[in-house]
Amino acid sequence: MPEGTTLQSNINPKNPETIVSAARAATRARWAVRVFIMTLCIYAALALFAMRYAYFAWDLVLARRIQAIELPGFAALMSGVSIMGNGWIAWPLVAVAGLVMLSARLRTEAFVCTAGVFLGWIVNQSFKFVVARPRPTADLIHITGVHRFQSFPSGHVIYFVEFFGFLFFLSYVLVERGLLRRVALGVLSLPIALVGVSRIYLGAHWPSDVAGAYLAGGIWLMLCIEAYRRLKSRSS
Repeated sequence: MPEGTTLQSNINPKNPETIVSAARAATRARWAVRVFIMTLCIYAALALFAMRYAYFAWDLVLARRIQAIELPGFAALMSGVSIMGNGWIAWPLVAVAGLVMLSARLRTEAFVCTAGVFLGWIVNQSFKFVVARPRPTADLIHITGVHRFQSFPSGHVIYFVEFFGFLFFLSYVLVERGLLRRVALGVLSLPIALVGVSRIYLGAHWPSDVAGAYLAGGIWLMLCIEAYRRLKSRSS
């Protein structure tokens, strides 16, 4: 979120067109909540199947096809995207984003973003423990690296959806239509789209782990958005 972007109550009079009206922002927020809540039942069903099966037949087929991609620079891109989700980079990114929002007087946004990512990590680790699905093995697909936690759902994907997804949401509901908003939405959506392919390509997760993570991340993002809406309504 650019430092010059503030809430409606803090609009810079020299640049009043940057922020949408409070009513329009609320409408966009409600629309986002409706979309994300539809993923709840689908995720629950997938999680139950993941508890029973280590992988599905289509997991193996799709994983091998993705790992067969040999485009120039593709392997480096996949590794680079996944590195962004490692703790020593992921948490500093959250901290920097929070500080930028605080400096722009977006206190509620900073709180929901940082608290949402942290609590989401705890919830995800709990789901991994409950589902207890094993990671892909080297006798089935190519594996790179050693992974400490269970496979379902993918923690990297959940982090990307929660963190970059919330920044995407803020850009969508707070920034007026124009080049600034288009660039922000494009930049923030790219890592969300790539991280799922990255985790499969590197052999860290099955495609169903990734699908479950997108669903779980979407559900948590929905809850963060709802928390944000409630906090903003109380402060308005």
